[in-house]
Amino acid sequence: MNNYKARTTCAFCGSRDLENIIDFGNVALAGGFLKPENFPSEQRFPLRVHFCRECYALQVLDIINPDVLFADYFYFSSAIQSLRDHFIDYADEVVPRFLDPANSTAVEIGCNDGILLKPIADHGVHKVIGVDPATNIVRTINDPRITIVNTFFSSAVAEQIRAEHGPAQLIVANNVYAHIPEINDVTRGIAGLLDKDGVFVFEVHYLGSVVKGLQYDMIYHEHLYYYSLLSLENHMSRHGLVVFDVKPVSIHGGSMRFYVCRKDGKHARKVSAQVHRLRKEELEQGYNRVDCFEQFAGEIARRKDRLMALLEEAREKGLRVAGYGASGRANTIIQYCGITGNHIDYMIDDSSAKWGYYTPGSHIEVVSRDHLASKPPDYLLVFAWAYLNEIAGKCRGYLEQGGRLLTPLPEVRQVSHPRPERDR
Repeated sequence: MNNYKARTTCAFCGSRDLENIIDFGNVALAGGFLKPENFPSEQRFPLRVHFCRECYALQVLDIINPDVLFADYFYFSSAIQSLRDHFIDYADEVVPRFLDPANSTAVEIGCNDGILLKPIADHGVHKVIGVDPATNIVRTINDPRITIVNTFFSSAVAEQIRAEHGPAQLIVANNVYAHIPEINDVTRGIAGLLDKDGVFVFEVHYLGSVVKGLQYDMIYHEHLYYYSLLSLENHMSRHGLVVFDVKPVSIHGGSMRFYVCRKDGKHARKVSAQVHRLRKEELEQGYNRVDCFEQFAGEIARRKDRLMALLEEAREKGLRVAGYGASGRANTIIQYCGITGNHIDYMIDDSSAKWGYYTPGSHIEVVSRDHLASKPPDYLLVFAWAYLNEIAGKCRGYLEQGGRLLTPLPEVRQVSHPRPERDR
């Protein structure tokens, strides 16, 4: 494909009965951090969210070539302490629950820097395999217990893994299952790679969290899908798979861990009460109806207006504002709201890989946290609002000197009494 194509049918069921919910206009890629010399050649692409009336899938129809999005990636999961803790707990759950470690193969789709694979290997799992296209990130894993397949996962790659290593008793995919243009091919590969009683466990940002928390910052080109249980059950059933359990997790501001197996596998015999409860709740919330998402679109427009009014007021008073958390989510807020370098002096990020780069579209410089001491702002706008307490801990000195925090979500507000956590 070229760098961009517009899908005209549902990615899951192929229906053309699609309703446009939100149109963000033409925006730069949320993960496309760049240097000043690249500003003139920066590309912008349409970003639109549609709802499928047939299978209830909420999805982005504007597809960017995955090589452009992921070949040289800036997101290192292990840079965030709370994520490291989360994935240790994750491995502690799924390995004892589903595996006989000495006789098992575990595969992760989109393994990033090995943040989950390493604790899985710590449990003594016999074969641990990571699949990821971001060469610059997988190079950092450097763990002899882990086999890396440096490419995009597909049904063809799944066949190659099965031929070389046998079926997988566990397949995991975290914050990547929403990123895949050819979702049917990948799900076909998962179904083919799974052992008969194997389990596919994945986490994605949950649609209910997006809607209830007005988390429009989750919407960007990498995130093609916003999953409900209703839409997932429709999708999985077409591939002979069953969602047999679910688990809400707080990471990233509200994710859901889905547990999937083959319909002829042992886990399919007992679908959990949590699945039945969530399905009922989603129907009550209207996640199978377009009006639910039209209301969501109206609410986020009001959040945009409130944030810009606050930033304009700060500018008029001569107050300085910096941002914290140069992520794809931050860049969605920045571009949707129309924030520029006139509103924010600089962006702080804890990943040194981003320092010296500039945010896509808005071209605000990304710097280290040291700037809080050398160039303290009056306000720090915490784009990584889901990690507010952790960030407050890292910025303890700034806060003790009278610095103030702002959040763009779930409410636009000044945080009067943050509860800082000490650096670990």
